[in-house]
Amino acid sequence: MGLEEMEMLLRKVDHTEEEHAKILDLIDLRVPRGSADDEPPLGSLLYAVQGILYPALSFDHVPDLLDILSQVERAREFFQVQAKWTLIWQRFYETRPSPKVRVLGKSDKDAVKKLLKPERLDATRRIFICILEQTIRMHVLYLWTHAEDSYQIHHYLRIYFPWAHGKHGSQRLCNTSLTLEEQARLAEAGMSCFRFMRDAKLWEERRLRDLGVPILPSSYYDDDPGFKTLRFEFIGDLEITDIVGSISVYLKKVQTMAERLGGLLANHVPRPS
Repeated sequence: MGLEEMEMLLRKVDHTEEEHAKILDLIDLRVPRGSADDEPPLGSLLYAVQGILYPALSFDHVPDLLDILSQVERAREFFQVQAKWTLIWQRFYETRPSPKVRVLGKSDKDAVKKLLKPERLDATRRIFICILEQTIRMHVLYLWTHAEDSYQIHHYLRIYFPWAHGKHGSQRLCNTSLTLEEQARLAEAGMSCFRFMRDAKLWEERRLRDLGVPILPSSYYDDDPGFKTLRFEFIGDLEITDIVGSISVYLKKVQTMAERLGGLLANHVPRPS
């Protein structure tokens, strides 16, 4: 039974025997396996992210970082469902008071509603998708401009864009649970990576011919106007510190949501458990 159907059912004053049985079944409902029961605690995920971000972003662990952030996003979605159920049970017990249940006060109920504002939820999701895209782009740029690591670039491209290598059903969490629109956005990011590599290779070949050397000094990637243009077209003015900052903002939003919801629900309206 979906949330909307259950919400309509709980709003009714009188219930048929069948409807009453559905409510009793819901009270005994367990949270489905494969959701929160199988996920690491949010605190552990936040700690793991911090270990990759600081003191400097570890590019060797970027795929792990994206998978951990995807687990954080799944936790956020679980908290969102909890909040929805909270309001459903709130309405139920407001019309059917029970001495065993304390309903939320108006201010707390408003606080839960605030957590579920569509614009707030959409904004947090957009931050998450933007982080995925920008981190992948930055990783590709890093690999291309660091000769000692550049040999790994195709290995990571197969991880980030398995569809480009004829693989589907990727096991990486960061490639799952995406809407069609989000998949299209990451696919475009993938095409942008391939275009950047093509153009950067042409630029390097020209510079090598011009300089008559077998390999470019690393300073050329920072100083050459031609490469600066390629970089800007690929990733704009984005720096590593910007990505770390975006991740910190996102994690703070999820952590705040979990803490507020946990505080509001303590000893109040039950959730399915």
